[in-house]
Amino acid sequence: MDNKKSNDSNEQNSESNEPFFDNLMWLSTKDAAIYLRKFRKDDGKPSEGAIRTAIWRGAIKARKWRRRLFIKKSDLDRLLQNSPFSEGGYAWA
Repeated sequence: MDNKKSNDSNEQNSESNEPFFDNLMWLSTKDAAIYLRKFRKDDGKPSEGAIRTAIWRGAIKARKWRRRLFIKKSDLDRLLQNSPFSEGGYAWA
């Protein structure tokens, strides 16, 4: 029985070696801020306000579920591809 438990834990360890964002399709505003590396200058915490501002301006499309905003990871990837720093032409912040 101990061997079975150790095998299960080894499977979990192999899964946990994958990057965190690769397994997610929908991100919260906090996760989106971390993914885009938007942090507050004061305390270094993820800037959810910057993400909400980008949503309000129309740069990021968000969906609401149970009073929370969620953003598709593919939309954030598209935003990064079209940024002026990666040969694109759209600056959002």
